[in-house]
Amino acid sequence: MVHVKLYGSARKLARTPEVNLAIPEGMVLKDLIAQVVGDTGQLPAGLVSAILVNGRNCAFCKGLQTEIADGDVVEMLPVITGG
Repeated sequence: MVHVKLYGSARKLARTPEVNLAIPEGMVLKDLIAQVVGDTGQLPAGLVSAILVNGRNCAFCKGLQTEIADGDVVEMLPVITGG
């Protein structure tokens, strides 16, 4: 089971703050996102600024091809602006 935490607009899109998903072995982050967001299979551009897998930004792993394993925690963080 993978625990997905959603924040900001990603939470609104999925209509829930958290999702627990049973996943097949060898699933990558891109496929997990498709399951979470439903029909489109993609997060709208600019909706998420970072995706963390077990606290580590996926950009420093294999990006959307980062493999997801049972027990992982995935967090989708919103774009935050300010000044």
